[in-house]
Amino acid sequence: MSVSVYMKLKKSSAGTTTLPLCVSFAKNTIAASTSSFDVAPISSEIAQFERTDMITTFDVQEGDDAILELDDANIITDQFHQNVEKGQIYKDKNLLALVRKQYILECVDERCTWILKASSLRASNLFKVTDFNSVHSCLTDKRFCSQKQAVSAFVAAVVQDKIVDPKTIYTPTDIQRDIQKAYGIDLSYMHAWRSKEKAMQLLRRSPSESYKKMPTYLYMLEYANPGSVTRLHTEGDGSFLYAFIAIYASIRGWVYCRLTVVADGSFLKTTYRGTILTASTQDTEGQILPLAYAIVDSENHASWEWFFVHFRETYGQREGMCIVSDRHDAIWKATLIVYPEVPHCALNAANKHARDLPVVNLLDFMTTLIQKWNYINRKDAVESFMKIGAKYEKILADNTILSQTMMVLPSTEFLHLVIDGQTRNVVRLHERNCTCGRFQLDDIPCPHAMAVIQKFHMDSYKYCSDYYSIDYLLKIYEITVNPLPDETTWQIPEHVSSQVVLPPKGKIKPERPKKKRGIGSWEGNTVTCALCGRKGHNRRTCRNIPKRD
Repeated sequence: MSVSVYMKLKKSSAGTTTLPLCVSFAKNTIAASTSSFDVAPISSEIAQFERTDMITTFDVQEGDDAILELDDANIITDQFHQNVEKGQIYKDKNLLALVRKQYILECVDERCTWILKASSLRASNLFKVTDFNSVHSCLTDKRFCSQKQAVSAFVAAVVQDKIVDPKTIYTPTDIQRDIQKAYGIDLSYMHAWRSKEKAMQLLRRSPSESYKKMPTYLYMLEYANPGSVTRLHTEGDGSFLYAFIAIYASIRGWVYCRLTVVADGSFLKTTYRGTILTASTQDTEGQILPLAYAIVDSENHASWEWFFVHFRETYGQREGMCIVSDRHDAIWKATLIVYPEVPHCALNAANKHARDLPVVNLLDFMTTLIQKWNYINRKDAVESFMKIGAKYEKILADNTILSQTMMVLPSTEFLHLVIDGQTRNVVRLHERNCTCGRFQLDDIPCPHAMAVIQKFHMDSYKYCSDYYSIDYLLKIYEITVNPLPDETTWQIPEHVSSQVVLPPKGKIKPERPKKKRGIGSWEGNTVTCALCGRKGHNRRTCRNIPKRD
């Protein structure tokens, strides 16, 4: 501790002789039961070391910067370190235990002379190897037996780096293969699955703790992105029900987007299950723009109504707005209550946002996803040299080619008859419509309108919707999504930190969670009878069996 204080003082002093260094040595005898970490499977002994060991371990040179550099270089931080030697220093006790397990797997005889002992260095978490003998006195079959096993904690430490990214697909089968290849150990599928669960808990902590962090996370999200809307709803005893998030960048960008809102829900593969509800729209380029998302304990009428109530409070209602969803009954009933004047269309939409993450990690993942989309689309808009999006520029070009063979007969300045082979269409440019219906439906000149525009050398972009313009695309992503600062720097008010949020109620199934949801009858899962071949019933309820004579 004194050396550490000296180095800090020396670092702030410019003179080389301003602060002289005086080092004294004292011999200490310490019992292994109090300060020694006995890693070998032999009888405990008294570990003795001199105080000088803490200093002579490093090559002390003149100048405190050199000492600090050598200190970091000599400390082992790799859990897969193979060449253990006496005098090595490890970052902490857990790291040394992981390194030791790699050796213990190769020796099962307690009488073997193989030994590894270490002691902690005072005033630190460092551990130093005080005794190591790599020579085995046991028989070969004791070292390389067929009963080698690896506990879940060891496998979890080995594979946790491969599941840091939530997008990475790393299955228990992959764990079985990697452990067999690296250590020659055969794991059962459930052993590998439990190891993966433990590794995820090491990285993301307990799922129940994630719910406790929700009030502070939502507060910091609004703090980092002013204007964002977050809502948290719990039961009387603090059990989690719903959480709603709408980032300000999406709220601002909604003004310049098409008026179509796509609503969908997707089951979560977490410990406490739940569902993620999303509402999104399309930008100028036809790319998805997330508007709002919510985590709910279950997808039902109450949760969807709660979601749309807060969606309407955030985004309001615009003329020409349309809601699109699948045929889920809860969505239809909720929109009838919250948006009775808005038309609702059915479409089989596939939501791919489900993740095997704790609830706070999932909320952070969705926020990061919006941040990434904003960055990519803003970059594309800045680098574009066109007046409208590339998707709609191609439609306009295709319509121009189709209009080349059409005949235009003007009636007034804005009323024209366009003859396309055997068909006759009336185009009204000032009203932006055509009798074919495509002009008013797509908000972009159809081939008949393009024939008129080309004949009189008009500006075709003038008759395209403003929602297709690059200017609108830039305005959509004008506001940036600010990432949250490191959690250690958060300053949370007491009224927020004192909120109690418990995991949702309900029994957690003990078996392995399902990876695929069930398919409803409205999605094509119709029962077919094995006897008569007709649909709508099974062989047990079949009434079409021909009677015997």
